[in-house]
Amino acid sequence: MDMLDDLVTLLPELILAALVLTIITTDLFLSRANKWLLTPLTVAGLVLTGAACVVVWDINETVYAGFYVVDDLSVFFKAATIVIGIISVLFAPSYLVVRRIPLGEFHMILVSALLGMFVLASSSDMITLFLGLELMTMPSYLLTGLHKTDRYSNEGALKYFLLGSFASAIVLFGISWLYGITGTTNIAEIAAALEGRMSGALLIAIGFLLVGGTFKIAAVPFHYWTPDAYQGAPTPITGFLSVGPKLGAFALLIRVFAEALAPLRADWLGIFLVLTVLTMTIGNVVALVQVNVKRMLAYSSIAHTGYIMAGLAAYANASDTDTAAQGIEAVLFYVLGYAVMNIAAFAVVGMLQRDTRRFGGLNSFAGLAARSPGRAAAMGILMLSLTGIPPTVGFFAKLYVLLAAIDAGLAWLAVILVLNAALAAFYYLRVIVYMYMRDPEPDPAPIDTSPFGSVALALSVAGVLILGLFPGAILGLLEVSAASLF
Repeated sequence: MDMLDDLVTLLPELILAALVLTIITTDLFLSRANKWLLTPLTVAGLVLTGAACVVVWDINETVYAGFYVVDDLSVFFKAATIVIGIISVLFAPSYLVVRRIPLGEFHMILVSALLGMFVLASSSDMITLFLGLELMTMPSYLLTGLHKTDRYSNEGALKYFLLGSFASAIVLFGISWLYGITGTTNIAEIAAALEGRMSGALLIAIGFLLVGGTFKIAAVPFHYWTPDAYQGAPTPITGFLSVGPKLGAFALLIRVFAEALAPLRADWLGIFLVLTVLTMTIGNVVALVQVNVKRMLAYSSIAHTGYIMAGLAAYANASDTDTAAQGIEAVLFYVLGYAVMNIAAFAVVGMLQRDTRRFGGLNSFAGLAARSPGRAAAMGILMLSLTGIPPTVGFFAKLYVLLAAIDAGLAWLAVILVLNAALAAFYYLRVIVYMYMRDPEPDPAPIDTSPFGSVALALSVAGVLILGLFPGAILGLLEVSAASLF
């Protein structure tokens, strides 16, 4: 019976693993004309996985000899992962088919990456955490280079793979140092062993883990792979890469720094604050000069990483448990809201790349309001949300991070965040200006109007507005999820 109970806690992971096998098997028997059936099949599997997440909510147990934890925090991350997966799956087919990229490979690799994110979210041991990290990043490398005949895709995948492998090795080295110091890889036991203890060896371990972890979230100065990998990857896949692995990496940072290294948070806070400020500022400054919208969104994703890191900094500088929990809640809300709006923004760029010779420059958005009013309105809402203008989810995401920083005694960081948000308004609103106030190109590219993409875009915009108008609907879940850490 105990074994059966343990299997129930793994129900979402088991369904995802079965979905991978189902996709592979089904793809073998479908003709080329019927490959589109893989999309509703994958969506159905992900919806079923989401239902399984509801089943395991509020279990809050550590299973399998302390290697795996199913708490409300992990279930929230898994639910957010499902949202990312469904939207990514719906946006991709029409773009991939035009470029003759196999749908079966895409769906199988994407679901495998989602499974890695699940494992990361539930890791209660450093060994499990590293396995989840690699299960997430290996498929991400493959997704980046999925357009095998495109040299930019190949270049981006190679850079991502080489630098990502170094980062994974650095994380593993940091884990080995922690094991050597504490004699355990269990996250809770590491935290207990480090209570009131500091040494030069621990500083080295923290340094390795900080470098490897911040590489995975594309924080400055470990962001150099991001623009090339994002620009080279097929655009709908870029949308997934900009939020999916980032969500998994923040799950890693929370498990490592907010749990295992929580007793030493005063020691890692300083360098974390420096990286936070550099990340949001440099990401915005470089995004300002981009004329390619896809590359602009890539650099802006770096800036958003800095905003999310501010929530973790607020956690580290908090003087009481309630304020620390507020910082984690801000991170969770921002990650979810950012995922919905950023995937959709990249998807709109992809819809304007129906002609494979076009590369998503600002001119491709010129006059979009006249050619496709619905898509222009959707992109306008997404740009306003990314800027942080109410009543969108982007506004409340930034607001909660600001409040968390102020309550934690980091008012100066909140001021820097506001200044960066104002700076970002220029390049986001510039896209709206092109859509509504510029004439179309003489020979504009056709616009993708596939039903799957249209449904996903409508769902994304609805999510941006609903979470912006009624943020309280999810704040209760965030409070329960964050409370799992304390």
